[in-house]
Amino acid sequence: MLGGADLKKELRVDPTNNDIIIFARERASRPLDNVKKNMPMEEDDIIKEYEENCPFCRGNEHQTDDATEEIVVDGQWVAKSIKNKYPIVDMSSDEVFGVHEVIIESYRHNANFFNMSEEEFKIMFELYVNRYKYLIGQRGIEYVNLFKNFLRKSGASLMHPHAQITALSIIPPEIHKELLVAHDYYGWENTNLYEDIIKDEKEYKERLVYSGTRFIAIIPSASKNPTEVRIIFNKGVKFENLDSLDIDELSYAFKGIFANYKKMFGIMPFNIWVHAHPNGIETKEYFNLHIHIFPRKFNYGGFELSTNMYVSSYPPEEIAKQMRIEE
Repeated sequence: MLGGADLKKELRVDPTNNDIIIFARERASRPLDNVKKNMPMEEDDIIKEYEENCPFCRGNEHQTDDATEEIVVDGQWVAKSIKNKYPIVDMSSDEVFGVHEVIIESYRHNANFFNMSEEEFKIMFELYVNRYKYLIGQRGIEYVNLFKNFLRKSGASLMHPHAQITALSIIPPEIHKELLVAHDYYGWENTNLYEDIIKDEKEYKERLVYSGTRFIAIIPSASKNPTEVRIIFNKGVKFENLDSLDIDELSYAFKGIFANYKKMFGIMPFNIWVHAHPNGIETKEYFNLHIHIFPRKFNYGGFELSTNMYVSSYPPEEIAKQMRIEE
């Protein structure tokens, strides 16, 4: 399934969603090492731990609704979830309904994935799992979508560290597509697509960022974003069932991944989304939980928008070499 490193004018297909990627290495105007490092954040002055005008800072609870859940340390909340004041979905419509919450990942206004400690990541993932587990169990919910935007270029409206979680009465089209691709592969090959990817990547090694007991992290062989890191969990793991060992390993990996991103690019905008199992369909045999970490370093132009094909100038093996976490 997986090939080598000579990617000049090569056509590849992302095996998980059938995205088409054209590798045109000579289009890179400069080596990856020359990409501008330490680029300033768009909101460059996020240096205070507390900001009086920020509704998400500890001490400003009067500016938001009551928490739906809190993680408390030494008598004070360190991470919490609240209802989104401007929800994408609510319970007002029969066509699409659900719940939209904000997960405040840290009480620190100046926290971000580039400076958070491993312990802070553990607290954050604990809250992610708790809210996911609660929402996926609500009546009429077909899918729970967990995602994060960091900085304006990625879609963030507030700079205080936060993610969002939506419980939806429908399964999103992108999830339908991934499920269909994985189901077809299972029917043709009588094996799990994601397990085959895990096996092949561990054997090939050159695209591995991290290889652990619970999951692997890779630079995909084909992705619309050449700097994407994709975390693929072992077969049968569901997000709502992640335990303390899963969270410990995720926190270690995230700390290392974002430390390496910072070395390469500085503090940059990014998106993260979790692709998990839907409700009401038995998919564990052919579909694996996975997480996309998607830096916003590259913009799509007219070619991509007009063809729905994507161009990459950087071999994933080169990116993985710089992103690899030393174990």
